Amino acid sequence: MWRKSKPYLLLLPAAATIILLFFGGIFDGLLKSFGYFPAIGETELNLAAYDRLLHSASFWESMELTLRVAALSSFLSAVIGALIAVALFFLNESMKTNSPKAWHRLFQLPLTIPHLVAGYIVVLLFTQSGFVSRVLAAFGWIDNITEFPVLVNDPFGWGIILTYAWKEAPFVSLMLYPVLSRIHGSWREVSRVFGAGNWQFIREIVVPAIMPGWAIATFIVFVFTFSAFEVPYLLGVTYPSVLPVYSYQLYTSGTLSDRPEALAVNMILAAITILLGLVAYYFSKRWNVLKGWG
Repeated sequence: MWRKSKPYLLLLPAAATIILLFFGGIFDGLLKSFGYFPAIGETELNLAAYDRLLHSASFWESMELTLRVAALSSFLSAVIGALIAVALFFLNESMKTNSPKAWHRLFQLPLTIPHLVAGYIVVLLFTQSGFVSRVLAAFGWIDNITEFPVLVNDPFGWGIILTYAWKEAPFVSLMLYPVLSRIHGSWREVSRVFGAGNWQFIREIVVPAIMPGWAIATFIVFVFTFSAFEVPYLLGVTYPSVLPVYSYQLYTSGTLSDRPEALAVNMILAAITILLGLVAYYFSKRWNVLKGWG
């Protein structure tokens, strides 16, 4: 009995501390977002902070920007990651040397780079005075660097999208490749016997196999980019800003009376994330049942 429970008992202090701080912080933020803030003399629960947010044009512009950046980032990284995983799968099928392993390491390299560093790399490459604009100007493709489009610190959020697209694509491929490794080599040979080409094999075998994992990976990327702070803070504009940055601005630049509103933004982010997680889980389970992979 002691041997079985010993690992759990050893983990209990650390797990209890993490759970207490995490859920305690959420509960405290929830109370303050509902107006219970004794530090400013507010002890009654109300929805004033949420009412101000829902009637604020700044909030809805930040919501639109956040959804746009998260949707485009997750879509691009999901498509690129799936293409990488499928390419590695066919490469592994066609080559019996160590070359596929070398390609795996190459595509996994962005995973080792912190997001803040990835954002700074995008700044160095894609600002109007960056490396790419100088190369284009040197080759005469643009007359001067000011003709290079504004991709960093732009209102649309292209710099943020570019950063997350190349940073998260290897993560998606890493999630999908183990699923592709479940596909037996004999299936490929059988498909050839029946005259199926590469595209038919991908459509009938590969896509149904990777779809549940692809949906989960896309959801993880969406949730991460939806609630991320450092890259939008570095590459975004002051207004409009994504919701995490908007919450930070309310929390730091305003008075104590603005903090319930800032915490309400965080509660809305958490609620949307939980809702999307339930939706993704539901459709993933249904796809597994329908396709017989669950």
